[in-house]
Amino acid sequence: GGACARPAALRGASFGGGGRRGRGGGGGGAGSDGVVAVGGAESVPGGRFKACVNGDEDFIEEFGLEDEGREWRKVEDQASAKKAYAAAHALAKRKAAAEKAAEKAAAEAAARTAAAGADKGEGKAERKGESKGEGGPKPKKRKVTASGGAPRPPPGVVVSHRYAFGMAVEVAGEDEGFERSWYSGEVLKAAAKVTVRYDALFEEDSDAKRPLTETLEPGRLRPLPPKAQEGWLRKAKAGLPLELKHDGGWWQVEFVSVADGGDAETATQLLVRGAGELWGGAEILADVSSLRPGWHFNAASQSWGSRGAAAAAPPKKSRSGSKSRRSGARPDKGAA
Repeated sequence: GGACARPAALRGASFGGGGRRGRGGGGGGAGSDGVVAVGGAESVPGGRFKACVNGDEDFIEEFGLEDEGREWRKVEDQASAKKAYAAAHALAKRKAAAEKAAEKAAAEAAARTAAAGADKGEGKAERKGESKGEGGPKPKKRKVTASGGAPRPPPGVVVSHRYAFGMAVEVAGEDEGFERSWYSGEVLKAAAKVTVRYDALFEEDSDAKRPLTETLEPGRLRPLPPKAQEGWLRKAKAGLPLELKHDGGWWQVEFVSVADGGDAETATQLLVRGAGELWGGAEILADVSSLRPGWHFNAASQSWGSRGAAAAAPPKKSRSGSKSRRSGARPDKGAA
């Protein structure tokens, strides 16, 4: 420290008012109004002088006599000024010591981290040596089946239907309130899982009714069912599985009876009830035009039949590749 340690005629002057302030915009030191203590002035050529501000040896400012009253001023109470400068100088020393201690602590922490990493690497090497038989417990033997290898799926496992980009499908509802329903959509991506954009399900709180998109297990999908054969209700009996068009989807119901007691084949309305616990088993009067067979898709044989014991229609072979809504869509692209 040059100027901070060297007494001079202007020791006890104050710095502030409308001019420079302490480093970092702070004040402190001798008085109010943002004044800071200046001491240890050192003359320089040209009628100017350098002074240490707030006792900080790194904070040296240069002033001229023309700056008096604007950048600096003399203090009449020299005793108070010296006391304020001494306090500022002590504070600056404490700050410097704290910074030095923090730097030392950071360096020691970094050294400890590096040492811990080295120890960990040595531990891994030791464990690796143990696993190779260089002392220590032997590795556990792997289990095998009678075939000499790991277990494999049994032969004849049903392979899921292959879905592809642009294919029209139906998705089985699993969320609460959607059980026993089928909602149609379009395949956007097919891999281990299939991404579907629904036709009549939408994102919640979407003002524009943005269609909902979900990524699903292939087992929840099926191709679009075929159209019912003419006269499919001719032999309808109580309990015949049906599907009712409602709220944008197809819901599983069962045939109860003809509304007017006539023939189901020529009737315009039928009494049905929800399958299982759907809608509490209440009977519903439904138009025949809103009903279709209760379809079941057999992925192994790629065929359609009734989901119940009573046949609504003879099993019908599914068309290869199913339906696609996009012209030129290739069933083999990204199939799942």
